[in-house]
Amino acid sequence: MNKIFPLLINLILLSQLSAQWEPGSLYKEYQWVTPEDGEAFLRVGGRYGYTEQPGKLPAELEQNGRLLLPASVDLKMAIRAEVTIERVQSHEDTKGLEISWNDNRFRPFGLPKDLPDPADEYMFHTDQTLTIPVAELNGGKENYFAMKVDTAQRWDWPQNLIYGLTLRIYYAPQKSTLAVPRLKYDQQKVPSLSYLSVYKDTNFVAVDYALEATDMDWSGRGDFRRIHWQTHRGRPNRTLGSSTSGPVFSVRWNSEWLPDQRLPMRVHLRAMDHNGLFHVGEPSAGLTLAERPYGVALLRPREVPRNWVTRSGTFLEKFDLGLDPKRVRALQLLWNSWSPCYANGLFLNDHLLWMREGDCYVYAALDPIFTDAELGFLVEGENILRTALTPLFDGQMVHGMEVQWPGIVAKVRYE
Repeated sequence: MNKIFPLLINLILLSQLSAQWEPGSLYKEYQWVTPEDGEAFLRVGGRYGYTEQPGKLPAELEQNGRLLLPASVDLKMAIRAEVTIERVQSHEDTKGLEISWNDNRFRPFGLPKDLPDPADEYMFHTDQTLTIPVAELNGGKENYFAMKVDTAQRWDWPQNLIYGLTLRIYYAPQKSTLAVPRLKYDQQKVPSLSYLSVYKDTNFVAVDYALEATDMDWSGRGDFRRIHWQTHRGRPNRTLGSSTSGPVFSVRWNSEWLPDQRLPMRVHLRAMDHNGLFHVGEPSAGLTLAERPYGVALLRPREVPRNWVTRSGTFLEKFDLGLDPKRVRALQLLWNSWSPCYANGLFLNDHLLWMREGDCYVYAALDPIFTDAELGFLVEGENILRTALTPLFDGQMVHGMEVQWPGIVAKVRYE
């Protein structure tokens, strides 16, 4: 009995965490997102936290220290609720992020479970999901929330950034009588370019597709084999695709840089009806890559440093190339970053590979490709990627570029 009980608990937790893509799930999503101007974000904690700057947010989002959910929430036939946040660590040693709905007790998000210990010492940008009792929510437009972090931090400035929040309400099956759209994809072997769609259906207004495969994990977990779905500011970000062009909701699938796969892949889908209700369909059967005249290897980083912010010094990580570099025809580097304008060079085995790009004080998903002389910097076996120290700008220290977990991921396209 003692062995069975933890197993049941794990199965229940797994079911809850995977319900967003569980076939047959019915839910609505209600967004709280900061204004788009300048990639605005919500600061939680510290001297510039939202509680220290009342009135900075628009009145429809914040009043008297309360963060207001602008949408009208439907709780009819609701069976459970969860909240997903898009969270940036921002300042190392920040702990204790919690949320309270409608003046009920604060509930902890905890630190992301996929990061090395201590997770609070790493720069990360990820989504986290927390179950909320339906009883703590109100039907209609009467919902608000508050967030906080621990006040203790090594240099007295705890801070997390929140780019968006999604309240997700799940409903009983009787909530809808619509049949879920079916994926229309006739190829079991996936070519480099193809199209995904659903069989014609006029009951829906949007379809999202998500790929279950091994690839770069843009969600910031470091879990490369997963259902690749994440959002930025409430919108799908680096996913397989989304469409509002009915009735077949076609999207173009480019798999040219998809890594070689050891396991079959699956395409998942969800469709939103005219009432804003998401219906999760059945995923495709196991797919494999069609034969192609090249391979793509995903080279996972190792020894990824803590608190990788270039204002603090030089940082390096390693990856292993298990083939003759003369076979490599292209190299791609992929990483989640913040404020990449303050980078001061990325070096491969002490050769300058990339300098900087993008804006300051914003999130960036970077994926430069190298096809020329830079390929000569690769060596068989261990390779080292290094970022240089960001210098003073006009005599002042600036933020520097963050390299967020899981670090810089390399892909090579080889013969």
